[in-house]
Amino acid sequence: MFLCQWSFDIAFGKQSEVMKIIKEWGAEKKRSSGFSKSTGGRVYCGYAGKSASHIVDEYVFDTLADFEEALSGMAQPQFKKFAEQISPIIVAGSQKWEIYRILE
Repeated sequence: MFLCQWSFDIAFGKQSEVMKIIKEWGAEKKRSSGFSKSTGGRVYCGYAGKSASHIVDEYVFDTLADFEEALSGMAQPQFKKFAEQISPIIVAGSQKWEIYRILE
């Protein structure tokens, strides 16, 4: 199994706006993409040692192929509006995916 974390930093004071977008986007991902194969689905932010403006959107997939399928599904037209809504809030260059293999 693989833990897949999408993280990014946001502009100060935009946390509630970002969470609204992520919640709607996440529901659509589960409904109409390979993200339906994921489990977990936690979203969290920095608290101590990381800024509260650092957001992590987390998923668990059985295989890397499932994760790659989910990512490729993000090119579908229904997801464009979410990317357009969130992109002005994300600090440029801060977004990344980190993948961990779960041992236990």
